[in-house]
Amino acid sequence: MHIQEILNAIYANHVYEYIVVDEAYKVIEFSDKVFEICSKNAKECDNINLYEIVPELYGLETVLEGILKGERQAFTIPYIEKFQGKYLHIHVHPGRRKPSVDKEGRLFESLVVLFENVTDMALTQQKLIQERNEKTLLLDDISQKNAQLKRFNGQMQEMVDEEIRKNMEKQKMVELQSRHAQMGEMIGIITHQWKQPLNVISLIVNVLKLDLKKRTLSNEMIEKKLDDVLKQVRYMDQTVKDFQSFFNPSKEKILFNIYESIQSILGLIDYEYSHQDISLELRGSKNISAYGYPNEFNQVILTLLKNARDAFMQHPHDHMRIVIDISEENGSPLIRVEDNAGGISEEVIDKIFDLYVTTKENGSGLGLNIAKNVIEQNMEGKIDVRNTTEGACFTIVLPKTAASGN
Repeated sequence: MHIQEILNAIYANHVYEYIVVDEAYKVIEFSDKVFEICSKNAKECDNINLYEIVPELYGLETVLEGILKGERQAFTIPYIEKFQGKYLHIHVHPGRRKPSVDKEGRLFESLVVLFENVTDMALTQQKLIQERNEKTLLLDDISQKNAQLKRFNGQMQEMVDEEIRKNMEKQKMVELQSRHAQMGEMIGIITHQWKQPLNVISLIVNVLKLDLKKRTLSNEMIEKKLDDVLKQVRYMDQTVKDFQSFFNPSKEKILFNIYESIQSILGLIDYEYSHQDISLELRGSKNISAYGYPNEFNQVILTLLKNARDAFMQHPHDHMRIVIDISEENGSPLIRVEDNAGGISEEVIDKIFDLYVTTKENGSGLGLNIAKNVIEQNMEGKIDVRNTTEGACFTIVLPKTAASGN
């Protein structure tokens, strides 16, 4: 088995599936789901030629031979489109080292081919390119409409309709910008969360190497160490799944548990905030439900938490805390997000939800405006803010059931 080589490659590249081929490029090992990526079944994958599974490697025989001889380093073929619209990075690494160089000059007896699923990344890049092209077309359209306005000053109604359309597109763009900013924030948080399990995996691998050199390894010890590695990998995988779930937009309004919804956010960001000495406390009823879009609601909560954190970064102190309290008022779910970061300037607090209004030096003024639109327009609730003796308190009231007529 090539367990050590595969773990090293996975540690370096965060891949998902693999195959191992011998010196004749015949498949000798493969992961459980690699045939789903390569449009083969498990029986077909066993002992077939590498090029039948990965035709993209045709013409690279010299390069592959160079890797076996230790003359070339591992290489990657990026963004290969496979069946069902999946995009992959294909990584080729040397496999198990031979005891000595053979008569053919080969230093390794196998190659490890790793398949990294980068479909989300590829589709995001395609979307960004499409949005950039659409933005260019939009700017051209605006220019044409301005020229038309000079020539046909009397067509005021047409221009009013055009402005309405542009404002709707502008709002969509603002929401997209805020969403991208939140995604960047969450990616940074996940990066911090992955550091600890990656360090643990690295430590386990180094211990295995040391024990292997000392010849003190037993089957039980190897199995335990591998179980420890898999435990860390499962933790990292769950983090990514939580991240993907967080940014999938809700398709329809549903009844959701507020406490569980907010708790899922805190699970993503707790490490980052605690690392910055910010205490997060969720309290109140665990059984209150609200009617609306849970993922969009979560993003509103994340915006409020991020704003409080930014305020702490500007004015840090020894007892920084954010308290989220869930209760009911007149039969409606009530969520309070309160911090002790010093509060919001009285000059802007009354217009803090307006577009482009911000208290931060490099702030965009998008987050709270979008939060208000989500809560009040999309979910038919209410959001407000007031200063307390120690900081700011945001209050959200949500409908408990569907509004009449929906």
